Amino acid sequence: MGFDKRFSKRVTAILAIAQVVLTAAIIGLEFGSIYYDVAHGTIWAGFWASLVFIKTFLMMFCITCCCRGRCCATYIVILNIFSGALACVIIYFDAYFVDNLCKCYLGDNLCCSLHGMSSFNSNYGNIVKDCIPVSVNGVQTVVDSCYRFPPTNKLVFLKAQIGCAVGMLAVCGLYVVLYLFACFGICFGHD
Repeated sequence: MGFDKRFSKRVTAILAIAQVVLTAAIIGLEFGSIYYDVAHGTIWAGFWASLVFIKTFLMMFCITCCCRGRCCATYIVILNIFSGALACVIIYFDAYFVDNLCKCYLGDNLCCSLHGMSSFNSNYGNIVKDCIPVSVNGVQTVVDSCYRFPPTNKLVFLKAQIGCAVGMLAVCGLYVVLYLFACFGICFGHD
């Protein structure tokens, strides 16, 4: 029995569909998170990790219908390992931001002035006025209002994104296990 016979089309199709759903959810949850606060409690990992997730599920669909060989499957194993690693990155950052909602990587002035999308439409002038630099112990800084009013609405999105990233990690791991079983079955000659 050859590799393509041991490598189930149905299972790879189900895993590819799961990756599509999880990728869409991760992107949607990232949009929801930045709606409530653009700068705080995010590093936009859902967006940049999804670029690899998209390539991975497209190749998963390709191996389901067209390229059934071991070479293509090996390439997709590498993509799934990379996608699993990026899912771990999303889990790490979202877990960090659950406890540190006001963490911002954009610098004091941008962190102070960037908040939720509603602030851009209604009172952006007041936010910029509130972000006037002050001198603290001889060092000029900006006092960020996030610590007074943390964006707690983001918690639901962050926790849901952690769940989706765990699901993506599991799906990627299942593909690697499926590949290993197909390979070892050929290597050891078990039918």
